[in-house]
Amino acid sequence: MPDLPPLLVSETLRKAHFAHGFSTRAGGVSEAPYDTLDFAILRDPERLRENQRRLAATVGFDPSRLYQTRQVHGRTLVVAQGAPADLIDQEADALVAEPGSGDAVAVRVADCVPVLLADPQTGRVAAVHAGWRGVVADVVGAAVRYLGHHRSDGRESSSSSREAGGFLAAIGPCIGPCCFEVGADVGETIARATSKSAIARRDDARGKVFVDLRAAVRAQLRELGLSDASIEDVPDRTRAGCTRCDAERFYSYRRDGDASGRLVGVIVAR
Repeated sequence: MPDLPPLLVSETLRKAHFAHGFSTRAGGVSEAPYDTLDFAILRDPERLRENQRRLAATVGFDPSRLYQTRQVHGRTLVVAQGAPADLIDQEADALVAEPGSGDAVAVRVADCVPVLLADPQTGRVAAVHAGWRGVVADVVGAAVRYLGHHRSDGRESSSSSREAGGFLAAIGPCIGPCCFEVGADVGETIARATSKSAIARRDDARGKVFVDLRAAVRAQLRELGLSDASIEDVPDRTRAGCTRCDAERFYSYRRDGDASGRLVGVIVAR
């Protein structure tokens, strides 16, 4: 039996008994330059299946119940149902797993922000792929509002997003403000959609800004009603959590381009 891959976990989600994890690039079977735990869906299918099997064994779910979609940097949300193979071709950047299903939902990233959401009241969960375009499109809000609207015994209710105060969120490995340099116009677009705190540093001479995507997502979650205490950064907000800085642990498209693998954030309905 091979060693199981070392996953990063949220203590907040773990204490609430939600099986989940954020992958690193260690513990899989993919060959260089994607070594070794690559979850890109358009490469070697046999190696992908083995990586997914190892992921499932570590987190604790049936690999045949792993749901993913074709991510397009939008705000569309889908619910895990039917055969996972039928969902993989659907365009969506947020996935929900229903209570009691044992379904796992996952998003793939290589600098973008993976956000895992959980409702301890129902056991319903969501996985969100939030690049800067998705942040501006409010994909995180789409997921939180869905969870809020379906909170009462699994039936749709009229509860507002402000009643999402009991939800939990984990923000996984992504590019940090040390490395996420964009044009000033893009930075201002992100700030308008989230908070001024999303702009970490300005370089006016070059017309560039450095954006803190974690801060942007946290601001949106707070606006939706989550408390700071219920939002956890995994691993943290320093350079240790920056995918571009840490080539040993993380894939990064901005660093490696087409030679980059894909990480995942995955969570299982309780």
